[in-house]
Amino acid sequence: MPMMQNVKNTIAQVVKEMIFPHYCCSCGRIGSILCKGCEYDIVCDRENICLVCKQLTIAKCLCSRCPASYTRAFVVSARNGAVAQLIDQFKFYRARDAALPLADLLVATIGQLPPETVIVPVPTIAPHIRQRGYDHTVLLARRIAQANGVCYTPLLRRRRNSRQRGSSRSQRQIQAQSAFVAKGKCVPDVPYLIIDDIATTGSTLEYAARALYGAGATEVWVAVVAVQPLD
Repeated sequence: MPMMQNVKNTIAQVVKEMIFPHYCCSCGRIGSILCKGCEYDIVCDRENICLVCKQLTIAKCLCSRCPASYTRAFVVSARNGAVAQLIDQFKFYRARDAALPLADLLVATIGQLPPETVIVPVPTIAPHIRQRGYDHTVLLARRIAQANGVCYTPLLRRRRNSRQRGSSRSQRQIQAQSAFVAKGKCVPDVPYLIIDDIATTGSTLEYAARALYGAGATEVWVAVVAVQPLD
């Protein structure tokens, strides 16, 4: 039954693309929502941006002057250009197909992961899942785990459905402090990689990481598609 459903989904996807073809968010070429050439350019032009202060840094996307509980960070780019368009289509216009190029951008940015790595998505609030028809961070995390041949486990749970969009920096931090709880125990000496789409203040990633540490993790990394300053 699962195989038959996958075949049906594939056929439906092919028919959909024939009737409603995508145009590349970057160059406008017909065929896919982000063509391979533009995907390659984004990865090659990538700069290390600190997740906390949003300034350029030498490596690991984490400044030595910016304290964080996680030990490694990966960022594809600032939220602009084709990356911004892809994220907006994915989150606000139900373009589920954008999951694949966004996840592949993360895969190329992260590189090869240790085989014992556990991929953990930042959980999306229930109203947003209902609105989109899918959990966007789950789609990204599953693809990244599959591409690396590592374990995907949704270890984090949200305690409440608080919305961060439009909140101030202090409001976001207060919300994030009590937002997450681990659903099970973590294995020591195993890297846990938290996946999210956007980092604004960094509070979500910080407190999601703390929740995993509280469950027994000793090594937590984070990866996001884009960073943006808080307007």
